Amino acid sequence: MARGKGTTLYPWHVAFLLIMLSLAMYLFFSLWPIAYSIYIAFTDANNFNIASEPRIRELMSQRAMVSSYLQANKENILKQVYQVDTYLDEVSSYLRELRKIILQSTPQNFSIARISELRNNVDSRLTYVTSIISSNTTYLYYFPGIGGEMTRVITIVDEGIWGDIDRTLGFKLVVTQEDLAQLRNTTIPKIDKALDSIQKIQLSLKQVESNYQSLISSVTRGLDEEIDRISMHFVGLNNFEQLFSDSRFPYSIFKTLLFVLTSVPIKVAVGVSLAYIFSSPLIYGRRVMRAALLVPWALPVLLSVTTWRMFMAPNMGPLALYLNSIGIDLNIYNREWDAFLAYNIVEMWLAYPFIMTVTMAAISSIPKELLESALVDGASAWERFKQIMLPLTARPILFASILTAGASLQAFMVPLLLNNGGPTKELQFLWFSRTTSAVNEMMVLFGYNRAYLDQQYGLSAAAYLVVVLILLLYAIAWYFLIYKRTAPGGV
Repeated sequence: MARGKGTTLYPWHVAFLLIMLSLAMYLFFSLWPIAYSIYIAFTDANNFNIASEPRIRELMSQRAMVSSYLQANKENILKQVYQVDTYLDEVSSYLRELRKIILQSTPQNFSIARISELRNNVDSRLTYVTSIISSNTTYLYYFPGIGGEMTRVITIVDEGIWGDIDRTLGFKLVVTQEDLAQLRNTTIPKIDKALDSIQKIQLSLKQVESNYQSLISSVTRGLDEEIDRISMHFVGLNNFEQLFSDSRFPYSIFKTLLFVLTSVPIKVAVGVSLAYIFSSPLIYGRRVMRAALLVPWALPVLLSVTTWRMFMAPNMGPLALYLNSIGIDLNIYNREWDAFLAYNIVEMWLAYPFIMTVTMAAISSIPKELLESALVDGASAWERFKQIMLPLTARPILFASILTAGASLQAFMVPLLLNNGGPTKELQFLWFSRTTSAVNEMMVLFGYNRAYLDQQYGLSAAAYLVVVLILLLYAIAWYFLIYKRTAPGGV
């Protein structure tokens, strides 16, 4: 861009780079959220996996470290596996000797001292074995058939075998035949269970020795399962199938379409009527009145809807109390169609200023000569409205109606703030299965609740894709069936 002869504000290549950078940023921030939302709709995204990438990287790093450690210390770990196996052989030998003593001894040759010696030997070796198995240097506890069985052996020996002996013998110096019978009935089965568990542990240890990779797989399995749990998975059309698996979402589509059919005529009728009334020069102070009528358009939606909610609250709101006084019971919390009527009233309040403004702008564009000529020709007020004003304002009103219908298809704030799409009751719609649902849950509110209440982001994104598809079909229908037929030169 030249500033003077021989000078430029920016070199052409700098300008080109700035333009390309701006275009790239625009496309990224416009297209990436859309593409990501479409991707989410075909996944099982939820509150655990929607933003789990940092945690997944951490777990994968831990997995790599554990695998690397086990590979590097293979020889040392296998040595400890051999030591554990040897000590368990000794424990089994001591337990078999204890079993033999209990079965074959008599009160005369029963040796409490030998029982005590066997107990010390068993406990010392089990303590050593447990320290190796539960150690973070071997990770043997995570191998199937080792950690759980080892815990079982300790419990049986400590609480079962030694517990029975302590309860039966106590501090006795002389053992009776009844004591031995008691030990044979209660302790022998527990010794057999302990021996069986030890045998299972030793079989697992032999698997580690013959296939060391199985130990690595067992140790990292927990990390793999956690990574899988917090990872998003592609589920294809499952979310869309779930949307139509019961009556909830189909009924929300029905209720949204019904809301469009009821609210748009009300909004258009009120907005157009007010525009025609306050465009008449016969109305005194019409400019002030028109400004006052635009107040709902200027107020925040949150404030307006919350005020209406307080106004119609059962047994509290002024409108509800007045209607009760004349025999009309209005309850927007417990009655489906009372709430639906309230949605239409509040939606009319919020949207009529837009229709009124568009209509007044169209009326102001009508040439005064046409109205004056009709008046001179003797046309009545109704004839002037029907033959001149209505045809010349029809296209702007139709355009405003189409826009407000599109907004009604996306109804969200009104049902959310009035009663969150309630009331909730059991619902059966067409051939879809019965379910419990908020019966005035519009399509957009349905997606919002699935995301922020149920934290099912994949299901919510799928619902919004259906909403976008409906809006797209609405836009196509508007263009071909209405716009092209009413456009100048249209069919």
